[in-house]
Amino acid sequence: MKKNINIGIIGVGKISDLHIQGYKNMENVEVAGIADINQKTLKQKARFWEVEKTTLDYRDLLEDKKIDVIDILTPHNLHSKIFIEALKSGKHVSVQKPMAISDKECQAMIDESIKSDKKSRVFDNFLYYPPYIKAKDLIKDGVIGEIKSVRLKSILGYSTDRQSKVNNWRFNEKINGGGKVLFDYGYHIFSVAYDLMGDIVKISSFVENTEMSDGSFLDCPGIIMWNYENQNHGSWDIVRAHKIKINSDYFNEDEWFEITGTQGFIWINRCSGKILDGPPLIYFSKGEINEITFPKEELDWGNSFNIGMKNFVDSIREDFISKLSPTDGMKVFNYCKAARLSSDQQKPISLIK
Repeated sequence: MKKNINIGIIGVGKISDLHIQGYKNMENVEVAGIADINQKTLKQKARFWEVEKTTLDYRDLLEDKKIDVIDILTPHNLHSKIFIEALKSGKHVSVQKPMAISDKECQAMIDESIKSDKKSRVFDNFLYYPPYIKAKDLIKDGVIGEIKSVRLKSILGYSTDRQSKVNNWRFNEKINGGGKVLFDYGYHIFSVAYDLMGDIVKISSFVENTEMSDGSFLDCPGIIMWNYENQNHGSWDIVRAHKIKINSDYFNEDEWFEITGTQGFIWINRCSGKILDGPPLIYFSKGEINEITFPKEELDWGNSFNIGMKNFVDSIREDFISKLSPTDGMKVFNYCKAARLSSDQQKPISLIK
């Protein structure tokens, strides 16, 4: 029988529901405690998810010998501090993307992970979305030959009544680390870009700032381009279309991916939303178009969290590295930072040391 693994969640905002749901779907895994500075939200989550232990001080979870894993879902400026403290307390640690808000913080997290015998990762759910996983399998099987480029498209529309408003701290760069779009949302995009094709060596970007109705600024629209080694390349086109109603159960955004190989193409036609109500995965190979469908429950974007939580628990039990490792997490962090720097300085940014 598998050993029971107890989870402690630090930060119980909107995204915590998807994390807790993922843990609740597993056998021999229990969410043993949750922490947040908002007592009202803490009580609501504890009642809804039937979690016995709650605390306003996250250190209570670090000191609890019953808890094996800490999952960090706080504002970004707290990631590094809690990550390091959790490893030092003898916990396995998963931290929600983005990794941290500075090079110094990322490196400190890497250094502590090397010293620790516990598992740690930076979690990005896009890497666990079933159509993306299937696309990776097709690439591994050589269906489209050698990958030469990846093109990603993001659309930001408007929310429906079902969707909660984004927390204001996400627009504060001292807390979020560098922009709601390029740094926060962009971490998803660059995680995929890196996972598909490896190290990025140069980034060029052109990004505008759009003033919102409340006076805040959104770092969007923009076009970001990058080079890999061997003349391979990628691009990301991000547009805010505030009059488009996004069909989504989660956020007011959607994404499409196009992967070009020497022998074909792969199109991932949905992710966070459901704008394109057709085959979620299409590939062209050997002169033919092939469509791949998925059961409704697998296609749900929230299922990527179920798979991602299971992957980290399995990595603890079976001793493997769950994506993203802290080292890879820092690489993605640097891509996000370089995209912003390129636009600010109006020149390409080299990532070759």
